[in-house]
Amino acid sequence: MATTTQTTPLRPLELPPFQLNSLLPRVFVPSALPSTPSAPSSPPQASLARFGQLVSNVTAGATGAAAGDPTKVPSVRSVEASGKTVWIGASDGRVRRYEVDEESVLWERSRSPAPPGSRAGSPWSGSSGGRRTPTTSPTPKEVISGLDLLDETVVTQGRKAADRIALMERLGKAVLLSEGLMTFHSLPTLAPLPVHAFPAMKGVTTFALDDAELVGGGSPGAVHICAIKRRSVHLLKVTNDGVTQLKELALRSGALISVFRKRHVCIADAENYSIIDFDAEMALPLLPISQAPNEDDQPPSTSATSSTPPPPGFDPRQRPAVACVGKNEFLIASHTGSTTLGVFVTESGDPCRGTLEWGSNLRSLVVDMPYAAALLFNDTIEIHSVNTQEIVQVIQLPKSSPSSPFALQPRSLIRSWEGLELGAATGGTKTDVISLPLLPSTDGPRTPTRRREASDASSVSKAKGKGKATAARTILVGKNSVHALTPLTLVVQADALMEKGRFEEALSLADQLGDAEAEGELDPDLAYVYLRAAFHSMDEVLFQDAFKLFLRSRCDPRLVVRMFPDLRDPLLRPGEEITVPKGVSAEVVEGKTVDSFILSNLNRNYSPHIKPNVENASPTMELRAMLGTTARDCAMAYLSQWRQARRGEAEAATTTGAGDSRKVDMVVDTTLVRLLAEEGKSTEIVDILEGPNDCVLQQVEPHLIDSGMYQILASIYLKRGEVAKTLEIWTKIVDGEYIDANFTGGLDAIFDLLWKTKEKFLLFLDPKQTLTFETRDLVEKIRSIDADAADTFLESTVLQRRDTDSGLHADLVKRYIGRLGELLADPATKVHLRDQETAYAEAVASAPTAPPTFLSFIAERYSPNSSQITFDRVRLKTILFLGKSKNYDVAGTKKDLEEMEVKGLRGLTLERAIVYGKLRVDRQALSLLLNTLQDLSSAETYCHQSGDPLLAEDLTAIASILSLPMPKSKKASALKKDGEEVRKSELARLLVEMCLAGSGAEGGEDVKTDGAREVQVARILETQALRLDTLEVLPQLPAQWTLSRLSPFLTRSLRRSLHSRHEAALLKALAVSQNLTINDRLGELQVRLGPTVQKDGEIKGATPLVEPAVVKLVPKEQEKGENAGDGTVDLDLR
Repeated sequence: MATTTQTTPLRPLELPPFQLNSLLPRVFVPSALPSTPSAPSSPPQASLARFGQLVSNVTAGATGAAAGDPTKVPSVRSVEASGKTVWIGASDGRVRRYEVDEESVLWERSRSPAPPGSRAGSPWSGSSGGRRTPTTSPTPKEVISGLDLLDETVVTQGRKAADRIALMERLGKAVLLSEGLMTFHSLPTLAPLPVHAFPAMKGVTTFALDDAELVGGGSPGAVHICAIKRRSVHLLKVTNDGVTQLKELALRSGALISVFRKRHVCIADAENYSIIDFDAEMALPLLPISQAPNEDDQPPSTSATSSTPPPPGFDPRQRPAVACVGKNEFLIASHTGSTTLGVFVTESGDPCRGTLEWGSNLRSLVVDMPYAAALLFNDTIEIHSVNTQEIVQVIQLPKSSPSSPFALQPRSLIRSWEGLELGAATGGTKTDVISLPLLPSTDGPRTPTRRREASDASSVSKAKGKGKATAARTILVGKNSVHALTPLTLVVQADALMEKGRFEEALSLADQLGDAEAEGELDPDLAYVYLRAAFHSMDEVLFQDAFKLFLRSRCDPRLVVRMFPDLRDPLLRPGEEITVPKGVSAEVVEGKTVDSFILSNLNRNYSPHIKPNVENASPTMELRAMLGTTARDCAMAYLSQWRQARRGEAEAATTTGAGDSRKVDMVVDTTLVRLLAEEGKSTEIVDILEGPNDCVLQQVEPHLIDSGMYQILASIYLKRGEVAKTLEIWTKIVDGEYIDANFTGGLDAIFDLLWKTKEKFLLFLDPKQTLTFETRDLVEKIRSIDADAADTFLESTVLQRRDTDSGLHADLVKRYIGRLGELLADPATKVHLRDQETAYAEAVASAPTAPPTFLSFIAERYSPNSSQITFDRVRLKTILFLGKSKNYDVAGTKKDLEEMEVKGLRGLTLERAIVYGKLRVDRQALSLLLNTLQDLSSAETYCHQSGDPLLAEDLTAIASILSLPMPKSKKASALKKDGEEVRKSELARLLVEMCLAGSGAEGGEDVKTDGAREVQVARILETQALRLDTLEVLPQLPAQWTLSRLSPFLTRSLRRSLHSRHEAALLKALAVSQNLTINDRLGELQVRLGPTVQKDGEIKGATPLVEPAVVKLVPKEQEKGENAGDGTVDLDLR
């Protein structure tokens, strides 16, 4: 098993970036050896027992024997990893696929952390090849991962070695190189792909995938490969459909290794490095691989990464090494005898950055930004910072006999772009973000967990995030083993230090990493360490340190506020949740208050020595009060600093675990003002409340009053427009009820505020005194001070108080129209109007049978968040007022609207139609509605309502939107109704005539009409059938109209005609009956009157003398007959 040795950080407490951990200490086991060897050369029995549990399925399933030789063990030739899967290629052509078994991943403490400052030569020190060896940082834990063998397959012909495996994750494919033959396979089983689409390539010495595509760049459906033969270099494009060769260039001396990025490939042959530019089709020479020969004897070759024998004179200790750095750089290693230099060059061959230096020749080199890891021949792994070019860690590999089958025998480092996920890092679960109740539960604390039934989802906690994963991207390949350089997290070291009570050292370690995180989002590891240390400081009642740590952890400030029960209500309520790292869930669930921390500390230090007890002893009571005051002062400073960071620095505004940011800001601002009011710090309160804030004024008002800060409260009310409350406080100060020297305005301030306010009813007058205002004069006086205030007052007077003064109505209409003209001068407003009309035309075309009115359409699109909210609001007010008011100058308004049209301020079509309707300019009004707006619904309403195009429900909706009162309509008299019926009939005929004229029908000619307009005209005919003459309408209709289109109109017309005919017949029959009755009674009357008598002596032809007779029409309720008393004849005509 590999052990983690001394790291060499630059500072004693600096966190080393990696630790070496064993994945498979022995991949292949010879069948001649027992599965748990006990030979002296074997690893210790205890160590094998521990690993045997993890890799027993691997060793049991491994045959490990080459054909014909049961003692020969295959060697590892290639390794690749992605996610939780590892592929290992062997020298006998087999490829094994393993998977990380998370349930068998063990996190075991291997040793206690070394004290900072341990000297070299101790078990905690290491060598760096004769250079400066700084002291180590503690390495408390070691990751041991279990790998399950999933399958094993032979992927090469003739069981040739699987020299290299490269994954193309985005395509689900892999490339395999075996002794010069490059083949293509599918993932994850490495089944061979069809050769007609993915042909094998022979004679390949090395190949490289595009590094830019491996990190997510390029097209998602393609991968580019640079394949190099002895005399040529090939650029290939691999897709799901097959392999395409894009370019082939001649190459003089071949290549041993290569890296490829964005059309540039950096290669190394037996002597030199060079860069090939595929676009320019040229090779740029760089440096020689070796600048001085190595005078020592050459060791036997142990290369496991090349399928071709090295060229003559090649020194295996001076291997070429090259890696990609950043976006356009390469790192190459040039040997200088016993040491090696690392040179950074750009794609154009220019040197950049600085240089790296290694104390030994390199076996292999990888770059895992921001680090460069090099495997050296002195059995060490040196890790440099790419940014500073300084060495940050040296890992000494264990020494063992080369003849031992368990010897490490390092061969190379491999860079896995996807990384091998080994599960959560040590302590990583402690940084998982979970939700917990903000206020402690009365049922007692419960342990949070992410695995809950659905019915319990709202209980104590719920997982919100995961900790960082130990993604091992650098893999060490031994002859028969596989190891990983895993990141060593801050949580690992800090927890070990804090568990031994060394909190200062843990914080010092975190501070070094915190400097790099200061300008960005806080690392979850830092947040956890600071928060855990903060709770420890609370236990020690070191409140100043504790609240500084709370601030540095960027936790939700409600976690601090809840420690003060008197500050909780009413902003913190049961049921609310807070997000915290899982590692401090116990402290959060416990929910101790500041007073609880103080009492616990006092009991720990003084009980049972102080009498009678800690709670009642005078010294501890005084100390308890002092500590409580200190805690409140520290909390006030914490909230102030948190607020400043939140509002002043955009990057610092993101806090760890703060969910509802608006809610958090309200809690912070309100609590801070309350604490400042307790201390009487008026200046700080003014600074907060006069700037942007989220303070809940109702919660701080009583505290400001109790502190005597009346003028501050009045200023806040005045700024918020609450004039009544401001005047109330000022009046109490003037009357002497409140005392505040900061208010110096006196009565003059009250008078000025009353004069400027819009709410004149706030005047405090003597009940016996009468004061009257001339509204128009008052409006003019207000306008001399503030025109906008005068307009608001005029609008309130007319619309809300319903003043009927025609002059005020005329002024308000002029102000509305003038304001609309100002807004229409803006091109953006004109575009807004055109968009409205275009959208309405589309809406009408999509629903010709039931189109909305234009007014309802724009009312539905009204939005307070619109950029044209001012224009939309003024226009709706204008339409509402023009439609409902009867006291303004209609003719003058018509003139103003027409002048706007002449000036080019077009678009107020509906407003003109309303005014034309009041002036009975019907043809023009209907033309605007039909032809300009295409609003047939409003045109129909215009006819129904005798010249008013606005529906009552539309006006009610507008009044509701604008929060204005809706005036009630008066009922028309019977005489006026008769006159309106005549006008309605005329308007109906005119509407039909204009509709048919607009659709192109004249005198019954066969003219095709638009389909939508045909539907609309048919609907008009149907609804207006009672007011139309069928014989007048039919000749005007287009000849091509179908009978089905006219059937509703004809049906109603015929029904109306039949009804009229039957009604006339009934009336005629009733008239005939009445005439017969009258004639009959008249005959009886004549009989009763008797004959005319001519007396003697009368001249013939002269008027006879007849006795007068009176006919009296008796009411129906009296009986008919003669009245003998007065000589009259009664006639009952019933």
